Amino acid sequence: MKSSIFKKSPSLVASILLALLLAMGIWLIFAYAAKERGRDLQQWQVYLGLIADSRYDAVDKWLEGQSGALRELSENGSLQLYLMQLSSREQQSQNGVEPAQLSYIRNLLFATAERTGFVAKSNLDSIRANLPSQADVGLMLLDQDGKLLLATAGARLDPVLANQAAKVLKSKQPAVQDLYLGASNQPIIGFLMPVFPLQVAKGDAKPIAVLVGVKRADEVLYPLLTRQIRTTQTDETLLVRREGDTAVYLSPLSDNSAPLKKRLSLDSPGLAAAFAIKHPGEFGQLRDYRGVEVLVTSRAFAQTPWVLVQKVDAKEALKESDAHQRFLLTGFMLAMLFIAAALVAAWRHGSSLRERHTAAQLRQKSHELKAQSALLHTITDNIEDFIYIVDKDQQFAYANKTLTAAWGLTPKDFIGKTLSSVLGPNVAQTIWTLADGALSENTPKQAAERLELRKGASGIYHSVAIPLQTGLQNSKNALVVSHDITALQADQARHELLMRQLLTTLMRAVDLHDPFTANHSSKTTQVALAIGKGMNLEKADLETLEMAANLANVGKLFVAKEVLTKTDSLTDEEQQALQKHVQYSVEILSGMEFPGPVLETIAQKQEYIDGSGYPKGLNGEHMLLTAKILGVANAFVAMLNARAYREGMGVEEVLDQLLSESKSRYDRQVVAALFNVAENHPEWIS
Repeated sequence: MKSSIFKKSPSLVASILLALLLAMGIWLIFAYAAKERGRDLQQWQVYLGLIADSRYDAVDKWLEGQSGALRELSENGSLQLYLMQLSSREQQSQNGVEPAQLSYIRNLLFATAERTGFVAKSNLDSIRANLPSQADVGLMLLDQDGKLLLATAGARLDPVLANQAAKVLKSKQPAVQDLYLGASNQPIIGFLMPVFPLQVAKGDAKPIAVLVGVKRADEVLYPLLTRQIRTTQTDETLLVRREGDTAVYLSPLSDNSAPLKKRLSLDSPGLAAAFAIKHPGEFGQLRDYRGVEVLVTSRAFAQTPWVLVQKVDAKEALKESDAHQRFLLTGFMLAMLFIAAALVAAWRHGSSLRERHTAAQLRQKSHELKAQSALLHTITDNIEDFIYIVDKDQQFAYANKTLTAAWGLTPKDFIGKTLSSVLGPNVAQTIWTLADGALSENTPKQAAERLELRKGASGIYHSVAIPLQTGLQNSKNALVVSHDITALQADQARHELLMRQLLTTLMRAVDLHDPFTANHSSKTTQVALAIGKGMNLEKADLETLEMAANLANVGKLFVAKEVLTKTDSLTDEEQQALQKHVQYSVEILSGMEFPGPVLETIAQKQEYIDGSGYPKGLNGEHMLLTAKILGVANAFVAMLNARAYREGMGVEEVLDQLLSESKSRYDRQVVAALFNVAENHPEWIS
């Protein structure tokens, strides 16, 4: 019964098949566009994560520095001894004469304040405990009862600090007084450190005093959030914390909101700050305190209840991605529309031959085709892209108004003329090569070339040639869609420049973290590329080698600086910590897409051909050639340059050692290539 229905209604079957084809095509187009958007978001996740890590590290080091300054003063033996003597005296002074111990402590307190920045001004004057202070910056010394003994000029013991000091005396532990508005209505932060008696175990003794340091956040903390060079117009770094069911913004905002003044509910739909507090370290696309859509990631602090929020406006970040998606959707949808129209025309023509009333049906179908043609003309003539059809004789069968207007002609003037007569021989040759390839292989072809498709003006155009087969003459034509991507190419060039700048910044961060390996990555890259070229590596392998050499040591950012700069031999535990830098590098870069085996090359750079390397103990048969080259280049540069625990070696001495280890550690062919390259680079000796 089903077969009889198909025979009686072939148009129904054809319509169903065409609808299925269109539905599948539309689904594939949107799936591809979604994949492209996902890749762009992944790149921004990496970029925002690098900026957030950098600014988090600056703030965390600053917090540790403030506590460290107070800790150093609290462990001063003289301070502990004199405080013990003062606490044992029944009277602090007689006849108005101040005890010598108190005078010494005052001088020590003021000198520390001036050295560590706990001063409101350079001229320090002592004040009595019963005199009011005028600012919120300074150092204070409280006795074991929480009473003020000494304070620098400008320090003020307000109820908030007094309450926190009482907690420190009771808990015997250092504390940080979180940001709050001081007497001057400015955000301040306090650091409190207990002082214990001399030569008494801290666990058994009660504090004999408390050191309290106070600083204004707008002078020392907030600048750390904006100190680096901005690479976008709308990126912003914020500090927030959770108070009950609200998110409190601790730092100044771009809408001129003052610190600690703006509070928003954590239940606000899609609020970036709420997402950062609940899911620190994750990446998302939400709305900020202005209601603007942003890309955001975050980092949580261990010493304080703060969360660092790094964000950028989504409109700016995804501008290039949106333009690219529009181009993809427009180009592919037009291609589908033309293909569908061609299929409909072919089917109608074929079915008309099988009908009895051929003439009447042809007139009817001709009318329908004209209507469709008018619709297609209306669509194509209002699109900025150049759309045209070329036949096998290199003649225009169709051209939309956008193209014809660019040459001061009408669509009729193009029909029947050759490509060369209108566009010139050079442009015609480029377009016909693309169209002929599509017709010969019966598959779409695409290319990006600089063409003069506007009279007197050239640009970079992305052209797609799609083979079309007409039903009337059974001849093939090529549909060509040319999209001006000059601006997009420029944007991509700027994007690549930005990524290279980020790469340079990342290498600089590694150099700053380990001063004894400054410029190690750039030198290793230079040597590795020279070896690769000497071994006649393909261009793709050289690009993999260059990227891997530049990024190989990024994992050292997570190795303690004390291990990297230690002048003595490393312990087994320290050696294991140092070896983990390879794993850290791979983990940091695992979220990025590379055109070649960059991650595998980095993961194998410390492997040896005899299987004695790390982290997996691979032997030479299971190692990439790029990894073998990177391993030799890395060892060569490392031995040439001085380290914290040794002096640098000479070139000949290094080459001899590499040669001696070519049977156990390093590939003999790679070492031999290094020998040949070194002879042509006398500057490496210096």
